[in-house]
Amino acid sequence: MKDGNTKDQSASPMQQQNSMRYQQENSVPSNTAAMQQSYGIDVTNLYNKALSEFIDTFKKQRLWRLIAKENFVATGRSQNLSSIHRLIDVLNVAVKTAQANDAVKTIQANDGVRGLLDARTGLRYPPADSLAAFLKSHPFVFLQEGNKVLALLHAKTGRLWFVEARNNAFYPLNEGKAKAADLWSAELQGWRLPTKDELKAFATAPDNPYREGQDYRLFGEPDWLTIEGRCDVDKGFWNTNSSPGHFIACHDHWVGASPETLLVELVSKGRHLAINNDSFRQDTLGTLWQGFDAERLMHALTDAGLALQDLDGKLIIDPDIDPLASLYNLDYIPCRLPLLELAQIQDPHKGLWELWGNDETLLKRFDLVARDPKLDTCTHNVAIDFGTSSTVVALSDEHGGRRLLRIGVRDFYQTPRSADFENPTVLEFIDYARFHAAWISQTYRPALDWNWVHAAHEAQASFRDNPGDTAILASILPRLKQWALRSDKQTQRIRDRQGMEIELSALTERNPVRGQPMNLETDAPFDPIEIYAWFLGMTINWRGRGLYYKYHLTFPVKYEREVKDKILASFRRGLQRSLPATLVMQPAALQPFSVTEIASEPAAYAAAALPHLDLNPGDGGLFYAVFDFGGGTTDFDFGLWRLANDQEADEGYDQVFDHLRSAGDNYLGGENLLERLVYHCFRHNLEICRTQKIHFTRPLGEAGFTGDEAFVHPTQAAQTNTVLLASKLRPFMESNESQIDAQLKIELLDKDGNKKTCELSLDKDALDQLLFRRMEGGVKAFLSELASLREEVPTGQPVHVLLAGNGSRSRHITALFDAEGEHWPRLLQECFGDAPPEMVIHPPLPVNENNHHAPTAKTGVALGVLRLCPGENVKLIDQVRSTSHDEAPFRYFVGKLRRDEFIHVLSPHTTYEQWHLLGPLHQGVFKLGYSTSARARSGMYQGDVELRIQRFDFPAAAPQDKLFVRAVAPTKIELTYAPDEAVLSEHADQSRIETVDLEIG
Repeated sequence: MKDGNTKDQSASPMQQQNSMRYQQENSVPSNTAAMQQSYGIDVTNLYNKALSEFIDTFKKQRLWRLIAKENFVATGRSQNLSSIHRLIDVLNVAVKTAQANDAVKTIQANDGVRGLLDARTGLRYPPADSLAAFLKSHPFVFLQEGNKVLALLHAKTGRLWFVEARNNAFYPLNEGKAKAADLWSAELQGWRLPTKDELKAFATAPDNPYREGQDYRLFGEPDWLTIEGRCDVDKGFWNTNSSPGHFIACHDHWVGASPETLLVELVSKGRHLAINNDSFRQDTLGTLWQGFDAERLMHALTDAGLALQDLDGKLIIDPDIDPLASLYNLDYIPCRLPLLELAQIQDPHKGLWELWGNDETLLKRFDLVARDPKLDTCTHNVAIDFGTSSTVVALSDEHGGRRLLRIGVRDFYQTPRSADFENPTVLEFIDYARFHAAWISQTYRPALDWNWVHAAHEAQASFRDNPGDTAILASILPRLKQWALRSDKQTQRIRDRQGMEIELSALTERNPVRGQPMNLETDAPFDPIEIYAWFLGMTINWRGRGLYYKYHLTFPVKYEREVKDKILASFRRGLQRSLPATLVMQPAALQPFSVTEIASEPAAYAAAALPHLDLNPGDGGLFYAVFDFGGGTTDFDFGLWRLANDQEADEGYDQVFDHLRSAGDNYLGGENLLERLVYHCFRHNLEICRTQKIHFTRPLGEAGFTGDEAFVHPTQAAQTNTVLLASKLRPFMESNESQIDAQLKIELLDKDGNKKTCELSLDKDALDQLLFRRMEGGVKAFLSELASLREEVPTGQPVHVLLAGNGSRSRHITALFDAEGEHWPRLLQECFGDAPPEMVIHPPLPVNENNHHAPTAKTGVALGVLRLCPGENVKLIDQVRSTSHDEAPFRYFVGKLRRDEFIHVLSPHTTYEQWHLLGPLHQGVFKLGYSTSARARSGMYQGDVELRIQRFDFPAAAPQDKLFVRAVAPTKIELTYAPDEAVLSEHADQSRIETVDLEIG
């Protein structure tokens, strides 16, 4: 990246501008959307909005505590100007938390309150401790309004007293009580006669100004009314009787009140306390700010080092905080990227993209620097391995290095671990309504809040750390890639933390127009892959790295072109929306932007793993075979790594990856296997599910069972139950030991969403065998594909088998690929006969904590893509794409039954659009067989669980017609009938062709 704007950006310190900052005691603000224009951030609007919010808040109440700033800083809830970039809670005055109460306690303990401020007048009143000191020196003080005495305050008790001085009137007890009840003094109702003990404490207290004559007479009179009757207050008497007495009343309004409460009431009602010639006249102590408006008051408070606190102690306004503090949180709020440093905003060599386009004079006024985002654009390659369980992002830097990125970690300052670079492909919805409103209101860098939706590591932490919390599990959408594969075949629902249920529509292909800014489609279906790509893009296009234009994705080899195009379109939208609007709106800025597919996942892994293993293609080339066992699929890839020939060298290439064959299993993946374990556990416990009305889901590719309509449903409860049980079975599948308790007590949801405690029995051996047999089938299919390519292996050269994907660390895969074990020789014999080729098995690349950017079994795919990008002098010849017209190869064995044995006519990699004879029609009926199992090559029989049989009726067919079949897509065939192949083209009109999707059946 180049250095940015170098114009003179000198300006006065930020606190001398019209600046303030709010601090509220809990959440990160979520209102950045209102400040962000379609072309970035308008500084004037930002400042005016902040000032308006301060004034509105300041005027909502009349009196505020004045708090010493140094005490406030000590609580940890504010900072000085040199580190204001560390502030998070700004411009948000809605949330009040217990943390604020803790801060208040700290302030009070530190004697940090410096008085009260009247928001209406600007008058500053002394602190409550001044009043406390005054009352300590004066046990009795008069409450006065002007020169009028309203009552006498006994400071020790907080009780107010009203005495009819020098009045010779006597009142019977009933009249005295009625007179007290009707008394209106100091705007208080509820006056009463004192008890005898209260009167004694009052009359005998030292310095009582009403005491005259003989002890303890008041105004020289001994007989005063109490609730118990007339009391003689003379020393040594204090007896009561029913005779009339003088009137005296008391009030408990200030009993137990704090000095601050007294001070607030004195200020509010314009009163003061006095005794003899000494008075506490609070309104004479602070007229310096009288008449100041709110903005001027803020400057005065800043200069005085004071902050404001409401009388409840729950809200604090720090005048030293500027209204532009939201700029420090531009990256932190939506995706928890590091808070921006002060230099990023003020250094003339840095600056903010979002400010580009603001008036230069205005920027100087606020000591801000704008940066043209075009200065930071780069065309270095970014590789994204979008995986079922986790996604890996790798990029090339300006030095040619290859680096991995962390997405959605809780703290980017924490020490990196290798696991951090495998970013979970997970979203968590906390508040979908607020998220979606922001998502559809602004195209580029919408003002999202991390508190509404989490991605990657933090979302995964919620998923893994709360296995029993159904509310949390229901809000999490894991395995986005698998959802893309099944979205048009199976409905999925999630429920956010607020209880809102969202039904995910099928994924559609919605490409932005190349080179043009996107038009926001407010009515478009919500696309979780787009939002996940946006989170990736926000981390990739971070201002500490630059703005990237060239993105390359990989896919499993057996993904259909349609599915890949949908995912690519989602990534194009999400990644483009992570670019700043101030870049996108510049002419032709988006012309270089592209998101493309470049290689299959296993081919990319080979490109990273082979050099990392210090292997050399040599003159004859090196034949490789990749077994990529991922979270959603297992992919096979076969190719030849060789040096470039003379013609290729003239084209600028040094090396060539000749991609010969791809195959695999779309449903053999770690997460799919886990779903199968769950499914079989539920089937094993059907009686419990029947009794408790427990629903569950069926994995794609898994067979149904009799009566399954009562149990298998695409409901939120069923999906949550699958997740809950999967969390219990995951350690069994992923550990090196096949240990699991025979009984499992677990809380599941019934069909109505109510929690039910269920005790499930687990058959460890059956579950372990399910895993082993499924993986064994995958290894056998891999070797069968390799056997069909044996002639491509260079003479005298071994086959280098590369185990890739985290699934390849499985105990079963380790055992199956163990050359010294019991299974490997048997599998070789079954697939190659007595003369298998020499094979060198390379275990999954291990994690290197000393070099996080070294390829591993998982990260090798993304790092390998960077080696295959244009300009890297490595040529990729993709024979798979060229022979299948850029579509994934056909996936099935398709054929007929003969004496109950399955005879295939079509096989995987069959050329598309070519008709093949299936056989004669019997009375217009044909029983079609199909399977994805490699066992179909060597013989399968009717009734085999991996063989599907489907009947097709052709009532219009003539007796002499025969049935023909052709492959047209990875999972689709077309059937038609004709008398013979010679006249097929004449008869195969559209009305006679039936299209069948074998995946659906």
